[in-house]
Amino acid sequence: MNKMVSVLLVCIMVMTLVGCGGNSNKHEGEAKTPSGSSVQKGRDYHKVVDDFKSKGFKNIKTEKLEDLITGWITKDGEVKEVSVGGDVNYSPDEWISADTEVIIKYHTFKKEDTESAAESEAKDNSNAEKPKVKKPKEEKSKVEKPKEEKPKVEILTVDNCKELAEILSTKDESDPLIKEFAQKYAGRTIEFDGNTAYVSNHGNYKTRFDYLIYAGDYSKTTFSGPNFQFRDVNYNDLHLTGDNVPDTFGVGLNIHIIATVEEYSETSGLFQLKPVSIKMR
Repeated sequence: MNKMVSVLLVCIMVMTLVGCGGNSNKHEGEAKTPSGSSVQKGRDYHKVVDDFKSKGFKNIKTEKLEDLITGWITKDGEVKEVSVGGDVNYSPDEWISADTEVIIKYHTFKKEDTESAAESEAKDNSNAEKPKVKKPKEEKSKVEKPKEEKPKVEILTVDNCKELAEILSTKDESDPLIKEFAQKYAGRTIEFDGNTAYVSNHGNYKTRFDYLIYAGDYSKTTFSGPNFQFRDVNYNDLHLTGDNVPDTFGVGLNIHIIATVEEYSETSGLFQLKPVSIKMR
């Protein structure tokens, strides 16, 4: 009798071990979905990638949407949507194949041609004075030709340029007049009253910035004129003048601007200017 009981106990233990072993391999080759796409929306895409990796997913892809202009409301790298196997409405906490394709779409700025990192870094950090090389003296010719004076090009202002007055007063940042003005007066110098509406670091640099400039006085609720931009500039590039030059050049400053017209991008809506002189108002 005891022998039969022992045999039964051994059989039960073997069946139990087999059952446990089967459960341990139940989800082999699978991964468990994290929070749904609606929850992932708005997060930094790096964190979402790490989230899926930690759950066991192996086929994770990222897709950038170059649709940012200012980055005020939607931040650079912010997730728009996540799809698992093509489904943006996937359910969380479900076991599926670890090889299922995961696509993470995120917002970013349009990639533009910039200076190389070495050139920009040298521009920031090089304070060494270049060696002075004396120019060899040239023998004066017996008959000196009179120097021809180049005619001065008039600076465009709201008083002498109707088109400038029109674009500075527009409330539509995509008004076709802006593109026409940029093409017609490329390379010319303009002068107007404006303000610093927004400032951000240029790329990963700490001493180079992108400034968003509006016409008129600074306001948190209203704006006027095109989306002017001083792009990839440091403090010295701004050419600040006057008696009240600030130690830092930030948001909310009312300024008088003299700048060179560069280019206007319909894609980004930004009108590039190169600072010639900036004075505090």
